[in-house]
Amino acid sequence: MININTILVGLDLSPMDDHLIKHASFLAKKLDIKKVYFTHNVKKYAISELFQEQLKDLDLEQIIGDELSEKITNSFDAEVEWDTLIAEDPYTESIFNHIVNKYYIDMILVGNKIDYEGAGVLTDKLLRMVKCPLLIIPETSTPKLDTIWAGTDFSRSCMKIYNSIDYIQEKINATIVAAHVYQIPAQFSPYVSADTMKTKLKKHSQERLEKFINRLHKPYVIKEEVLDSKESTIAEKLIECSQNNNADLLMVADKGSNNISSLMLGSVTDELSTANAKIPIWVVK
Repeated sequence: MININTILVGLDLSPMDDHLIKHASFLAKKLDIKKVYFTHNVKKYAISELFQEQLKDLDLEQIIGDELSEKITNSFDAEVEWDTLIAEDPYTESIFNHIVNKYYIDMILVGNKIDYEGAGVLTDKLLRMVKCPLLIIPETSTPKLDTIWAGTDFSRSCMKIYNSIDYIQEKINATIVAAHVYQIPAQFSPYVSADTMKTKLKKHSQERLEKFINRLHKPYVIKEEVLDSKESTIAEKLIECSQNNNADLLMVADKGSNNISSLMLGSVTDELSTANAKIPIWVVK
């Protein structure tokens, strides 16, 4: 059984901040979070030389800290202790890792900027560096946890997803869907018809998924979804189907069944972390 007592929320003074703060407030109330840390990394090296003279006498950390505190006060309505951590470092992922270790962070919230300017580079680095789970929040999502899809590939790493779901189910009676995506091997297509392979693979996948769920021995109902990736990647199919079925959260493990090294990130998770998904993605570690 896991415990999520402290969460870290990465802010960057963009419009995404308000959205992340509201999500943090929602999670704090629903999951009984004990403390929330909000952090921003001031990258002074990125400030143009044109403004160095004007800014040299200003306490940027204090100014930014005050601005963030005002934002948080306006958007965070959970009765939970919170604090701001302002840092100055060329490498934001290093700051996150330091905070995770120093303050015993149980989960990190970061934004997925679909329409806002910004890329998934930081998220990708954090997934490789930090040891705690990441929750990637798109700016279009609404804070909800009524329906949760769990990407399931029958691996040992995948079992960790359901340990996290156990924790959530103690707080929220959510609908849980175990989603498995199978792919038709292209190398057999000249010899076996696609329809024949699809029929066999779907039946085989359904049987494996049912056995996997039975082995979990969970007290709550887990629905089953077996999906054909067709022309899509596994990550694309998980995003498409979870969104089309109005899921509120997609949970995946950091590594999958094809992982060959404990230092490598699973290819599906790697793609999910940088995808323009409209659903929050919880990467379990």
